[in-house]
Amino acid sequence: MQPIEERRRDPFITEEAYAECQENTETMFTSEKFVEDRAQIDPKYGPDGARQISFWRVYRLIQGTWMSYSAGDPLVGLRERVKYILEDLQRHKEAFPEKSFKLWEPDAYYYTMLLTSWAVLFDLPECLDILAGYVSRDPKDGEDRFVSTLFHTLGIPDFPGKQAGLLHEDPYGILYDSLTGSKEDQQNAMKAYLKRWYKSKAIRGCFWRERHSFSPSAHLGYWAFETGMLTIINDLDDSGYRDMPYYPRDMVDYCREQGWHKEIAERVPPLRRE
Repeated sequence: MQPIEERRRDPFITEEAYAECQENTETMFTSEKFVEDRAQIDPKYGPDGARQISFWRVYRLIQGTWMSYSAGDPLVGLRERVKYILEDLQRHKEAFPEKSFKLWEPDAYYYTMLLTSWAVLFDLPECLDILAGYVSRDPKDGEDRFVSTLFHTLGIPDFPGKQAGLLHEDPYGILYDSLTGSKEDQQNAMKAYLKRWYKSKAIRGCFWRERHSFSPSAHLGYWAFETGMLTIINDLDDSGYRDMPYYPRDMVDYCREQGWHKEIAERVPPLRRE
């Protein structure tokens, strides 16, 4: 395999961070905290401990895939890993039904976008209900028009928030507002969004931001995966922004190479602002 400096997709990824993340992910399958049957967490850790371990398992799976992409690993096989992650999220939800993503939290919102984008880009429509089921529908936890519009388009018509505002106007409002325009308008909005994304209020509120400077061994990479998802759903020409930081161009290219974009186009209407 090439040295990480030659293959990495994120310029801040280090060999140390990659090795540590891979080890942490592998630990799930060797640690005594996890029984072989992933549908069950060893009860000796108590309810609170079991819940934490259960979600940490999901989180490590996400981390491992996130890092794998950032480090420049081949994308072959990533589809099955994403499917496994979402199935594991379902396992966690069934074990601890009170837990959910609360959209008012910047990190929860980002993870909702990340996992939705992965499910779309790897053509896993059967997993979208799992993800939508993990996002809280309690208005106290936050309702968001962008997420609601996205889920409606992806075949989850009963997801609430259609009449709500945007919880994180900066930066997601750039993308949402662009959905009323032409493809050229949307392509220009992608450029504006990618320029704003890392500096935006919502991303500044995420725990993983700036890790490359204060904790490089824990850095996972910086990606606005939702730009790839919208590029595929709305069949946008990404030539004007594909080389910009934070755009997951290799994931988009892989989706197209596999022909998944055609299947998505047949199943999913263009995403339009409601």
